[in-house]
Amino acid sequence: MTRFWRHAGLAAAFALALTGCGNDIRQSPLRLATAAVVDLVRPDTPSVDARAQLTPELIASAPVSILLVIQQQEDVGFTLLANSANLGVIEWRNTAGQSILRRDGIVAGTRGFGFDRMTTDVTGLIRALATGGADGVVRVNRIIDGAGVIEAHRFLCNVRLVGTETLTIYGRSYDTRTYTESCDGPGGRFTNRYWVEASGTIRRSVERITPELGDFEFVRLND
Repeated sequence: MTRFWRHAGLAAAFALALTGCGNDIRQSPLRLATAAVVDLVRPDTPSVDARAQLTPELIASAPVSILLVIQQQEDVGFTLLANSANLGVIEWRNTAGQSILRRDGIVAGTRGFGFDRMTTDVTGLIRALATGGADGVVRVNRIIDGAGVIEAHRFLCNVRLVGTETLTIYGRSYDTRTYTESCDGPGGRFTNRYWVEASGTIRRSVERITPELGDFEFVRLND
């Protein structure tokens, strides 16, 4: 497993565990988390997956929203905390500096992962999920390549309601409708999946980030 993924997982997990330690800068969660990570990401230290650290009690006591992210290519789990909101986009961030930008629960961009997706127009997808599906939904992913150039990848996607499922997430149950978003374009083919509650909250999703990063699974652990 790469040092990058160990860093992302440990930093976020410790930031979560230490939230609420007070505002004294000498004991702030960010300062303590960073110090802990410096010790724990040494090459001879086993990696820690956030899924092994999370508990129903820890989630229930968290004063901020928590997003569990699983990078499926590496099978690594780490957590992000809601950090800021701007024009309907919420930034979910960890102390290592990586972040996911989401609009209405759908990935609209990433930062700090390498080969990031800078922006995505998800307006059509949001509308399709709210109305039970649609064909020919346009998605444009703007991806930064290895030379730092942003490329626009245009896809046509079919959004389908494929069933219902009750998710059980750390002891809590959520009734959801499941959707697929099957996309085709010059950048290739992929299928995203979304688990949507009656309120419109996307409780879980599996989304292609970029060809290099592969699919990320997102689970919203609290409201």
